Amino acid sequence: MTKVYDKIILWVLMAVAGCTAPQHRSLNFKDSEGYNHADSVVSDIGDERDFARLLVVVDSFERAGELTPVRAIFYKTIAYNIMGQQQHALNLYYKLAAVDVKALESQADLESYIYSYKDYVRLLCNMRSYDRVLREAYHADRKLKEAGYDSFVDHQDIAQMIGECQLYLNQAPQAAEHFAKSLQTMRKRLVTNHDPLDLLECQKTMNAIARGYIHTGRYDEATPWIARQDSLFAAADNHPQRDSVYVDEMKAEINYSKALLAHVQGREAEAERAFADYQSTELANQLGSVINANEYLMLTHRYEEAAQRYTQLERFLKESGYQVDLETFGRYLMPKFRANMLAGHRDSALQVAIQVAEVYDSALARQKMSDADLLTTIYDTEGKERQIAEQRAELSQQRLFTVAIVTVILIIFFLIYTIQRRKAYRALNATNRQLMLANERAEESSRMKTEFIQKISHEVRTPLNLLSGYSQVLGNMDIEIDEEELQDICGKIVQNSERITSMVDKFIDMSMIYSNTGIECLDTVSPAAVAEQAVEMSEIRKTAHLDFEIRVSPEAEALHFVVNQKMAVKALYLLLDNAIKFTHPLVLEGRKDRRSKAHVTLRIGSDSDQVTFVVEDTGIGVPSEQAEHIFDEFVQLNKYSEGTGIGLSIARSLVRRMNGEITLDTIYTDGARFVMSLPLARVN
Repeated sequence: MTKVYDKIILWVLMAVAGCTAPQHRSLNFKDSEGYNHADSVVSDIGDERDFARLLVVVDSFERAGELTPVRAIFYKTIAYNIMGQQQHALNLYYKLAAVDVKALESQADLESYIYSYKDYVRLLCNMRSYDRVLREAYHADRKLKEAGYDSFVDHQDIAQMIGECQLYLNQAPQAAEHFAKSLQTMRKRLVTNHDPLDLLECQKTMNAIARGYIHTGRYDEATPWIARQDSLFAAADNHPQRDSVYVDEMKAEINYSKALLAHVQGREAEAERAFADYQSTELANQLGSVINANEYLMLTHRYEEAAQRYTQLERFLKESGYQVDLETFGRYLMPKFRANMLAGHRDSALQVAIQVAEVYDSALARQKMSDADLLTTIYDTEGKERQIAEQRAELSQQRLFTVAIVTVILIIFFLIYTIQRRKAYRALNATNRQLMLANERAEESSRMKTEFIQKISHEVRTPLNLLSGYSQVLGNMDIEIDEEELQDICGKIVQNSERITSMVDKFIDMSMIYSNTGIECLDTVSPAAVAEQAVEMSEIRKTAHLDFEIRVSPEAEALHFVVNQKMAVKALYLLLDNAIKFTHPLVLEGRKDRRSKAHVTLRIGSDSDQVTFVVEDTGIGVPSEQAEHIFDEFVQLNKYSEGTGIGLSIARSLVRRMNGEITLDTIYTDGARFVMSLPLARVN
């Protein structure tokens, strides 16, 4: 049955990149292999690439008892993955949790279980479900070790995927350790196994590590992993049994990674040479590669070329068997939207946005059905009914947050898009100079919107991933959690829920920027009371990295005036929140005033016409030429800083609607000083 086993290895390589032949110990099997006539028949059908028939035949053999359930799962998931029907494969992978590894009676069953679990982990990694990757990998490792099998997580591709997930979860040192384990395993493998297939698999694993470092901005760490691939390519190209398909695939992947790395490091000529070498390969001409190569085109601002390639997206999705779900939105439709927007094809971009809006409900429903299938498969016992109800309630709450956030983002997008269209039509009757200025503003707006969408995606995905991960941990009965860990998890759930709620509140407040109506001022309150409420809301006194004080002038201390208290407090809170974000001890280095902490002061004063609140910090400051620009929506002078760039816009809008004003004092140079003034309507 060796030929059958070799064919299976090739199938796995077609379905997903980087599979490694399992190394195992004997588990008292009845025979050395366990493959039979049914495996040969399935293998022959696979050679014909008639995977629809393969699924029917595997079901028939399983019902007849000629294929065990675990081997049936293995064959069917390979077929589904090659056909692009990942959701069907995922539903089968869930059944692996019920497999008792100790009860497996043949080498074939053990190998099928290991390969299936590897493909399961790989699919989760491709879906960016990083917390689930780590949990499932270590769960499989525990089960296999209990059955006497060597470490599952030390396999070259599993170690690589665990490291990749840790990279995206900001655990770089742990990731480096797993990448080192993967490299050690590859070196041991190549000592005794150096056929073209072995070289290709090791190259794919190294390339995945390099791409992970590139995508997380760790370019220096990516360089040696790309260099290592060159030697593998040379060995494959000069191999006595040279496989032209393998060599072409290796050349394509290596040069594409080189192009990405050279571009982000500013070596544009080298990047273009590498990209040209990539495009010269047969693999680059395949439809899937044409679509995926748009990543490089977008990075190099070749938006028109990317937009043209995306015209083939619908055919690619159809041929690959992709369903329109939330994952497809993020991976393909949103990049297509950005390519058309940045290429100036606004009508095409609008059509993509309309398509997203039209199929969003069905995609969300499909996601709900998928989650329901997962729960039904894993917890299909009466004793788990209460846990299922609790998990469904938590998932419903998370989906509610997701729907609300996505809806707000779409509303904001269409609002911004409508405003920009109106500006464009008005600019048609302007002079050539005005047209040039309008075009510059349109490009700047497009850039800010792109960065805003990316920022929001990150700000939303991070807390939602944590909420999803912790809710699944709490629902997993196999994990023991002590009281201290439970309190820590609960605290983080509350913290990230509040983070999402705060973000949604900002989106709602943002609608006020575009409102010209005034705010009714009927509240009689003292300036000190307004300040105290804003301070408590911002929790600035609890901020460890700075000192805070309030100074109230004698004139303002006994003063009461008429204002909209809620809106005045919110505007002042946003100024304090801005001071917290952009004030930290490092900015004091090199100054004569070497205080141990940064400092924020809130000064309250008044004169005959107005009440003033001055927020003064020792932070990074604002250049004088940006004094007005920072009040524009979505503007952040440092795009890597925390936040969405709309806080100052909302604060100024609120104050102006109360006939007041917020300005930046450009004379102050030790940080930033914002002055909020409100009209003084004295109480008789």
